[in-house]
Amino acid sequence: MIMKKLFACVLALLLVLLSLAACGEKNEEQIVESDPGTRGPAETTQTVQIPNPWTDCTSLEEAGKLAGFPFRAPDVLEGFPEKYIAAIEKEIAEVIFSNEDGTEVCFRKGLGTGDISGDYNDYKTTETRTIGGKTVTCKGNDGLVSNAAWTDGTYAYSVTSTAGMTAEQLTAWVESLS
Repeated sequence: MIMKKLFACVLALLLVLLSLAACGEKNEEQIVESDPGTRGPAETTQTVQIPNPWTDCTSLEEAGKLAGFPFRAPDVLEGFPEKYIAAIEKEIAEVIFSNEDGTEVCFRKGLGTGDISGDYNDYKTTETRTIGGKTVTCKGNDGLVSNAAWTDGTYAYSVTSTAGMTAEQLTAWVESLS
């Protein structure tokens, strides 16, 4: 009888230890609670980090070679002392100019005919303009264009400005990129 009780106690102790070991296992999943205002089960998601596809470049020529086509854009932009050049291999080349106020102007060229601007903001105005023989879709607010995009049938182009572009800037910048 004592043997049976001892065996039962050892077995119970083993079960407790096994369940504690299972609870202590590291889990790579995160539990995301449902919004407190809604009813429903919590969601389980996995944290996945996507690698950055952009490669830093030291020149427009290097960006074009990496992207797989000639890339022409302004080399300097007055009022924008900072310049960042990058490319996605066999896809897109870009140059971003910025200033101390945080304003940015981005010039992009990429393979294909889709919108490559990367600008997903909503704008009050969307219109089509003809600039240098190109049909340019212009989006913006308050008389300024923040996003200009067009294609020549082989390549897609875009010029974006966080501060917006005047008609003169738009014309000069579209012509500089094509």
